[in-house]
Amino acid sequence: MCLIIKKPAGRRITTDFLENAWRHNHHGWGFFHLDQRGATAQRLVWARGLDFQALISHNAGLPLDAEVYLHLRRATHGDVNHEMAHPFEVHPGLLLMHNGSIDCLAPQDTEVSDTAELARLLRDMLTGLSEAQVGVLIRSQGFQALTAPLIQGSMVLLLDAQGAVRLGRSWHAVRREEWDEAMAGIEVSNTHTWGERSAAQAQSPAAARQGQAALA
Repeated sequence: MCLIIKKPAGRRITTDFLENAWRHNHHGWGFFHLDQRGATAQRLVWARGLDFQALISHNAGLPLDAEVYLHLRRATHGDVNHEMAHPFEVHPGLLLMHNGSIDCLAPQDTEVSDTAELARLLRDMLTGLSEAQVGVLIRSQGFQALTAPLIQGSMVLLLDAQGAVRLGRSWHAVRREEWDEAMAGIEVSNTHTWGERSAAQAQSPAAARQGQAALA
């Protein structure tokens, strides 16, 4: 099912929240954001991996003043490897993250994920277009209408040099009572692939040991 976390400019994603979320989604991680280059141009910055400590280190080094999107993967289709971690490149200068399941895109090749199939489908659709044309298309009502039946119930994020485009499911803002003041207001793509902090702190020793094993 996975989880996407939206880090606003000026905020941090706390380590304890990541530890909790990783217990539920430990099949890979990825980040993307925009980095200002020169007076006006912006470039896409992204990374992905499989190791929890690398995730924590990368999160700590994110620019405070940037809006950053983090994806944590829980595999429903496809192998657990670097290639199936999000984000996916679907066109030069365009990246994709996905939270949800698209069963109609479940590939016959069990090594490949449904998100990888979605990325391939969009890549084929956008072939031959310039970056400017792609930017206009993905922000059009027609593109939203075309993709809505396919991604129903999911969230898809596309990032290009103009910024992020969200398709499908809406964000959920973490409430103070769900975690703490440090995470309050930070938006996530769902509420069921991470546990409330009070529940995490109250877990049994056996569950805690299982969680620590997942973090290793």
